[in-house]
Amino acid sequence: MSETPEVRNGPPWAMEEMILAEPGLVAPILASPAAAEAAESIREGGPVVLIGCGTSEHAAIAGATLIPGARSRDAFEASLDPQDGGVLIGISHEGGTAATLAALRAATSARTILITAKSGPADIVVTTPVVDTAWCHTVGYVSPLLALTAIAGAADEATCSRVIAGVLEQRPRFVEMARALAGCERIIVVGSGVDEVTARELSLKIEEGAHIPTTPLGVEKVLHGHLPAADSRTGLVVLRIDPSAREQRDARSRHVLAAAAVLGMPAVTIDGLPEGHPLLAGAIALQLLTLELAHAVGTNPDLIRRHEDLYREAAEAAAA
Repeated sequence: MSETPEVRNGPPWAMEEMILAEPGLVAPILASPAAAEAAESIREGGPVVLIGCGTSEHAAIAGATLIPGARSRDAFEASLDPQDGGVLIGISHEGGTAATLAALRAATSARTILITAKSGPADIVVTTPVVDTAWCHTVGYVSPLLALTAIAGAADEATCSRVIAGVLEQRPRFVEMARALAGCERIIVVGSGVDEVTARELSLKIEEGAHIPTTPLGVEKVLHGHLPAADSRTGLVVLRIDPSAREQRDARSRHVLAAAAVLGMPAVTIDGLPEGHPLLAGAIALQLLTLELAHAVGTNPDLIRRHEDLYREAAEAAAA
């Protein structure tokens, strides 16, 4: 992380400003000549692998669901076992993620693409227009998601704009959800299909922004051994955004909610979002829930606790 966010004493947080800026990302990213060049490089053949760390890794996992035949890898592991041939797509919002850059440099026989708001070592650099001003990255997730949408041809500008605007209009729902979860000591986020990708990013965002331990699980996985560690102090977020196999996913999600009710777990369901791009709809929804949860519990989501000596020292120790 190269730039320290502005230190604010209270809301509105920079995170909120970034979320509200996301509608403006759609047109320039989907029209990016570099994204079109990246799409052409993929058509030249060979395996397509996506890498990143943290939020960028979740964007890479999302991209692997958008690009047919692609897969995602841990950036550190990819740096130890360099890709041979094909295309390696790295995601690093601020262009300084050591493991991602090392993997790109090591993949000497692959065609490399970097999606970033800054610059970096790659054959093609898809530069996104806004640098996140909060360390609880929101633009840093939506920007590469839009770039990968453009590369994959997964949705057009009108669809992406409609989806983002439609979720933002539902912000009052997320205020109520946050109030329901604010007293929890731990949260489980459950998703199925592409919603499992969204569950990973929501879990990271809640831990960064609201500082509540959070676990992402698949809708089936949560029912196989995880509930003995849950009780009335454990919150549940069920994601029902993915429209594929809707009937089966809805039914299994109801089973999870029924079990949670017996345990007295506070539970909310994120559903009823605009259709056309479930990953993008989920991205805006998870960011709004995190923001409102930070409001509800009184945390500063912008600095991910780096303004506290202990957490700053932990980050410095990890970077040493």
